[in-house]
Amino acid sequence: MLFIFLKLVSTNEIIFFFFLTLKFSLINSLEILKSWSELERRGDTFFVKKTNEPFTGILKNFYPNGQISLIDNFKNGKQHGEYVSYHPNGKILLKGNFENGRQHGVWTEYHMDGSLYWNLKYINGVTEDGVFRMYYPDGTVESEVTYGNGKPITNWVYFDKNGEKERVKIYENGTFIYEKYLE
Repeated sequence: MLFIFLKLVSTNEIIFFFFLTLKFSLINSLEILKSWSELERRGDTFFVKKTNEPFTGILKNFYPNGQISLIDNFKNGKQHGEYVSYHPNGKILLKGNFENGRQHGVWTEYHMDGSLYWNLKYINGVTEDGVFRMYYPDGTVESEVTYGNGKPITNWVYFDKNGEKERVKIYENGTFIYEKYLE
């Protein structure tokens, strides 16, 4: 009967069904851990405790009440793929991607109410050049700094909720020197 079914559908449908089946079988075969305590880090590689095999699979961490707190993907012992952590209320806290253990692409953090806190683009673990801003829940700017070559190239300025400068972190050649509070 399967042979007759295959004759009735197009080649594209057979290939799609094959890949769909393969994808779900690979997902189902991935190891799923439920706590960071099941992993140990050796150098820059993660292993399931008491093994010598780099971990490939999914880490799902939970709050004491059973609410999901984190979903992280690993490949050959490195964080690889989507990373999502959650506030205790179930809303997304932080979302981004890893490639071979390095942050890659846009990372976004949210306040507990779901409003944007910040977003920043990484290329192979290095922040992309440009202005980085953090926001209060109402959308006003909380702080801002400009990055170049993965380091701050301006002083990091913090604002109060009224938009007035509150303090400044002084940087020289990308290195933090001191923090100055303004009156």
